Amino acid sequence: MKMFIFWALAFAAVEAALSYVQFRRRKRTVKRSVRVILTAVKLLVSFAFAAIVMGGPVFFRPVQPLMVIVYAVLLPDAAADIVYGMYRLVRKRKRRFAVSKALSLTLGVLFFVYGTVNMQVVRPDRYTYASPKLTQTHKIVFVADLHVGSAQPMAVTEKTVEAIRDEKPDAVILGGDITDDYTSKSEMEETYRLFGQIGVPVYFIFGNHEVVQHEKYMPHGLPYTEEELVQTIKKNGITVLTDAYAALAPDLWLLGREDAAVPALRQDIGTLANPAPEKYLIVADHQPTLAEDNLVAGTDLQLSGHTHAGQLFPNGLFFSLFSYTRGEYTLSGGQTLLVSPGACGWRVPFRTESHCSFAVVELRPEG
Repeated sequence: MKMFIFWALAFAAVEAALSYVQFRRRKRTVKRSVRVILTAVKLLVSFAFAAIVMGGPVFFRPVQPLMVIVYAVLLPDAAADIVYGMYRLVRKRKRRFAVSKALSLTLGVLFFVYGTVNMQVVRPDRYTYASPKLTQTHKIVFVADLHVGSAQPMAVTEKTVEAIRDEKPDAVILGGDITDDYTSKSEMEETYRLFGQIGVPVYFIFGNHEVVQHEKYMPHGLPYTEEELVQTIKKNGITVLTDAYAALAPDLWLLGREDAAVPALRQDIGTLANPAPEKYLIVADHQPTLAEDNLVAGTDLQLSGHTHAGQLFPNGLFFSLFSYTRGEYTLSGGQTLLVSPGACGWRVPFRTESHCSFAVVELRPEG
């Protein structure tokens, strides 16, 4: 609850500051060309902040929440400028501050509510794949990027685990960034206790937030060590895979990769000989960037997360120009890469790209 109170108050404070500045300037005559430039600047600043929060250097971490709040205020305000400007062009009406501000506040509140609620609702995305390598049908759940305690309260995590259990999968793959630097030790322990009680085999791979921790940005230090994390995971009966294979079924194997954020620990894919090349192979790799390299192992399906589908609009569009961002992709050998948008997001309870989800993958024999 504290998370949402802080977020709402911060949004209201920045919205009030913008409204105050606009109110003080309301009677000044501004040329249309200048208004267009100011609107463009607001759009560019909001887009830049969205990109920096999700893909910028780590030293921006202390100011990331403020960047998201400014983004959440400026983007709908710029949209209101565009809508009201078009209305005035069509109807030949004089500009009225009260009307433009009312439109801005309305869009701002709607944007705020949508982005906040969107981060708290997790639903399944369903996919089906067939292969001659398979002799029976399997249901696999892949969940990544929970970032427990970062942008969702623990109650949402509990509901997510319950929803995964209700799917009655044959196995669950935890695809990295399940926890991060902002997860308390008690939240971490409770999370893996919940996953350990699902009642089916559960496999874990590391994400970048679990292997690359930034203690200097944490005012009270890290809440637990990597050793304590691994001990907790294993204590709950969850198998940790770091560049290792596991047989999920007689016709189905899993390769769990070390995260690309630690290239010194990640083995060359050429050294990871596939023990059963005639079997269907799932590769779980937190980041999708090296999917083509993983084909050397004989990948049939790669499952990845990491991207959050951009999390903040329009990152999804921008990121898709340079990398795999969300959904299904066909790799060079005809294999499939599936990038999950993630079951949560990073740092603040706000998401305006896609929805939070886990992947329910049905694998069946071909024909």
